[in-house]
Amino acid sequence: MGQFHLPLLASLVLLAIAGARCSDPELTMDFAVPHGVDASKLDGNFFTYTGFRGGVSTAPGETGSKRATVVEFPALDGLGISFFMMYFQPGAVLPPHLHPRGSKLIYMIQGTLTVGFTDNNNKLYNQTLQEGDCFVVPKALVHYMANLDSNKETKVIFSFSSSNPGSIKLPANLFGSNIPSKVLEKSFGVSSKVIKQLEAPHKG
Repeated sequence: MGQFHLPLLASLVLLAIAGARCSDPELTMDFAVPHGVDASKLDGNFFTYTGFRGGVSTAPGETGSKRATVVEFPALDGLGISFFMMYFQPGAVLPPHLHPRGSKLIYMIQGTLTVGFTDNNNKLYNQTLQEGDCFVVPKALVHYMANLDSNKETKVIFSFSSSNPGSIKLPANLFGSNIPSKVLEKSFGVSSKVIKQLEAPHKG
């Protein structure tokens, strides 16, 4: 990441912290101390996360990601923010999904990315992002992301207004959760054969 990106990245994170309506419980102390840990023994290492070193490994045509949520980085507990890095190989698609506990702020590092979300009136808000662009997805709204470029890799970072935003991927949630086939047939207006085809990739 070049010098051009570092000030923008720092500003992005600070704005996300200051402007986000926190989804985490409000802290009544400076920071949350993990259960069973002696706060007097904590030092700068507790507030440091090194998991993004080395970038992200991705298979051809796929996405790959690294994350810093409260699960990976306990110092985020109660702070109302988390951070993801994702690479999209050419042609890679992140299917429609939502984050039930946090809004997402996307920052483009490299390449182009087609993004879009739908509101409660089924209106689509979409955009093709370029390097240096930002795009915000409000909390709990269905959205997708895709690198439709057939040659170039795309690299993005996300910040969330929650230390644990969660992720519900609609294809797996609908077709891999044992919802009765008759319900899905009626809901989507398709045959049982089509439902079985849609369920197949999501059931082991």
